[in-house]
Amino acid sequence: MMVIYILAYIVLGLVSIYLILLIMGLYLLKKGPLAFDEVSLEDDGGKYVETDDRRKVEYFVFGNLEPQSKVVICMHGSGPEAMSELALNEKCCKELGLKGIAISLPGYGYTDMNPGRKVVDWPKEDLSAVLKKEKVDKFMIIGHSQGTAHAMAAAYCYPERCEGFGLNAPFLPSSISKEEGVVSAIGSGSLPNTETIEKFYMAWYFAVMHLSLVTFSPWFPMKAMKMPSTNATYKIMQDTLKRAVVRGSVGGTYETAHDVCYDWGFDPREIKNDNICIWHASDDKLCPLEIGKWLRDYYQNKLGVKVNFRSDDLGFGHFTYKQGEFLEPEQSMIKALLKGRNKRKPISNNI
Repeated sequence: MMVIYILAYIVLGLVSIYLILLIMGLYLLKKGPLAFDEVSLEDDGGKYVETDDRRKVEYFVFGNLEPQSKVVICMHGSGPEAMSELALNEKCCKELGLKGIAISLPGYGYTDMNPGRKVVDWPKEDLSAVLKKEKVDKFMIIGHSQGTAHAMAAAYCYPERCEGFGLNAPFLPSSISKEEGVVSAIGSGSLPNTETIEKFYMAWYFAVMHLSLVTFSPWFPMKAMKMPSTNATYKIMQDTLKRAVVRGSVGGTYETAHDVCYDWGFDPREIKNDNICIWHASDDKLCPLEIGKWLRDYYQNKLGVKVNFRSDDLGFGHFTYKQGEFLEPEQSMIKALLKGRNKRKPISNNI
């Protein structure tokens, strides 16, 4: 009899927790993202542009601001927003004479969310609008983690405009990982799709993500970083995790859906570009090194491209190339990409 009572209390407790999270999630969804704040964005030094479907996209321009400057687009990963890329890359761009443009992905910072989007949509919508407003034709692009998917998408969609792309801790879409027998990044195959999280009974998911991204942030997400709090990048990441949810957590939660993260809408094997950097720390547990090696081998074997590849083990895991010596201009991925730019030959994907 005692066992029955204990089990009943456990079930009652679990049901109570579920109902609390469900109600909290429904409230967050009804409330929606906070309003776009143009004044606060300007105070942060940012700009914005509207896409064809009237979504607002925030971005930051830094480095050499002369109109004729070569351009590098800097894309953040899942969790941060564009100001982190400004803070990490501004010195490099200034000293190398480049114009840097950092863009916040949908749902982060002041960028409007875009539920159920495909990665391949981003260059055609958000990136295209920014490039048009800033009067940019040719560009290079670098990305970290989730940002690598968008860097590859840009290279895929704009083969004649993209003068090189750099991947820092890359991963692959689920379909390619399965087809090629390559290990997947964390979360692949286990995250729910957009269609699933929009169901009434899944509102708890938004509550859990809010607790992770807002209530217990930056403490909880910072646990994934393998670096001391004295590291300059540590403070930058603390700040960006707070600013990423300035309009709330709903937009960022939609970005965690499996179809958004891992169903890209294009095949990265079809990219044609001869200026590629792939830096992937050997102690990366979030996106295993095997992924970076596979991408290197694929592009070298299929395109005959000499990929600039690194796989250091410095104890910083997923954030190895976002800190320390790699933020110095001469040691940066931006410099490596700039060197390769001068050797690039125009190639078309014919898409």
